[in-house]
Amino acid sequence: MAEFEFTERDATLIAACLSAATAIVVARYMQARVEPEKLIADRAYKIYEATLRRFHRDVGNLDPLAVRQYLTSLRDTMKPISAHQHLRTLKTFCRWAVEAEVLAQDPTRGVSMKVPRILPRVPTDEAVRELLTACDESFEGRRNRALVSLLADSGLRISEALRLRIEDVRFGERTLVVRGGKGAKDGVGFFGAETAQVVRAWLGMRRDALPEDFLFTDRQGRPLSRDYGTHVLHRLSTRAGLPHKIGPHQLRHYAATSILKQTGDLELVRQVLRHESLAMALRYAHLAKPDVSRKFRRASPLDNLRAGK
Repeated sequence: MAEFEFTERDATLIAACLSAATAIVVARYMQARVEPEKLIADRAYKIYEATLRRFHRDVGNLDPLAVRQYLTSLRDTMKPISAHQHLRTLKTFCRWAVEAEVLAQDPTRGVSMKVPRILPRVPTDEAVRELLTACDESFEGRRNRALVSLLADSGLRISEALRLRIEDVRFGERTLVVRGGKGAKDGVGFFGAETAQVVRAWLGMRRDALPEDFLFTDRQGRPLSRDYGTHVLHRLSTRAGLPHKIGPHQLRHYAATSILKQTGDLELVRQVLRHESLAMALRYAHLAKPDVSRKFRRASPLDNLRAGK
């Protein structure tokens, strides 16, 4: 492959694309051009915009050497996972720039960054139990108990849970119609009998609610925002006296590891959490190791051979 040459024309076009006024437009457009089948949520657009704004402020061009120096500097100022997010965004932007014929070649091609594998923090059974106990019998208390139960049982993302309408909850089959999940994909969620009982108790506070109303609302019937939902969980964590605040994604991790410990079925975990591949579900196998050790003591081939089983 020929050496990449960064021309004055390239600099002018890229500077225009990266200007603060058009960053979000570029982010939306490049996503549609590069991965039209993977529409992304507003939160992802905000990440794109913030990343491109910072890059435009600190660098402003896509000279390959400048890109590498920028990424190296990020490692000194932020966590590796955050620096890797910047690299992914720039790579997506550059793919769009090549696709749109703004650039002849991708200056980030061949640039990689290793991210240390960090196991997620998973709440204990007792912590989740304390979180549920911290919910009183008021309007907000029953709502919060239903939210915690659904997140911990179904493994839904907080945005998916807060988009649910009452009609999306199928008590007969104990399933959920998940609309606009990750990648703008609809799907099916699942919940158990205990959660069904808690959600019914919450809906009992809303006798006048219609099927098309949001499942989780405030007293005025307004849907909860993602930030407010997270704040509710943090406040409950404090009220319960937990050493660490539990967030919505930690309850998703809890659901995954609990299902895995009970069944040992990674494919089931993948389907419940609606991951596209087993790679994501495999993270939870490391968290379930103590349970695997206990099961292996019962399944040891030579122990069973000696016992004549």
